Amino acid sequence: MTLISRQSLSGRVYDHLLAKLALRKLKIGERINARDVTDELSVSRTTVNKALESLVKAGHVKINETGRPIVASYPPRSKKVDGECSFDFSNQTDSTYEKILERILRSDLEPGEIVKERRLANELGVNPATVRRAAEWLRNDGLLVRLPRRGWRVALLESRDVKDIYKVRLLLEPLAAQGAVERISETGLNELEEETDRLIADGEKSTAYERRKADHKFHMTLCESSGSRVLAQALDPLIRKVLLITAGSRYGRVSGSFEEHKEILAALRQRNLDQVIKRLKAHLSTSLRLNLEMWERR
Repeated sequence: MTLISRQSLSGRVYDHLLAKLALRKLKIGERINARDVTDELSVSRTTVNKALESLVKAGHVKINETGRPIVASYPPRSKKVDGECSFDFSNQTDSTYEKILERILRSDLEPGEIVKERRLANELGVNPATVRRAAEWLRNDGLLVRLPRRGWRVALLESRDVKDIYKVRLLLEPLAAQGAVERISETGLNELEEETDRLIADGEKSTAYERRKADHKFHMTLCESSGSRVLAQALDPLIRKVLLITAGSRYGRVSGSFEEHKEILAALRQRNLDQVIKRLKAHLSTSLRLNLEMWERR
């Protein structure tokens, strides 16, 4: 079966922000708030951060002394830029992907549950072909399994799968960390630290959905900051699969994980590779033990 590749959202977010700059809708020196862009466009923070990093490389955005992205220069006006700086998901597939993924992360779709294309299409207000394309992307992520003539099933993992996933992550994520130590931006570190601090402060008030998304963002930001597209693409589906394990987990079982994230971030700020790898390996080993215990109990 031919794999359907997911179109880049970060490129469209980049174009959207570039259009705003070209039309002078943002002022020189004005801060670009990643959280506001995330909410406005209904995309992930990782996607927005990628777009901002591209704007930094292009010289239109710079990082100020507090580590915040601010407008540095305007691009020339272009005939391609319209007056509304419009943004939309291309042919609804991106939007449908995000909506199905959110249902999985919220445990509205449980591991092993059957997903019918036509029924889901009616619920989301799209055609079945759109659901099928989005489901293919989720299959590539390892979150859905294709059932011939029956639709799709949310992936089920066995204990051995959990062990194998973490074995590979323990090998590959330290490799990604080597590049991240040199390449991760202060903006990326600030965003991760802010979100980690917020979840720790919220404690039991935070939802399992928020915690699972934050964990995915943390690890994928490290992978994407490595500078290796191959590593990031290899690790993304493995990190996503672990989200299936943590369905319904209580904050008390994962609170230590965010404290470990802070320790890794502190080592990254110091650009201390040995400490980053040491703390990352300890974090993954602890996660394996806790997630395996919880999964086997379920």
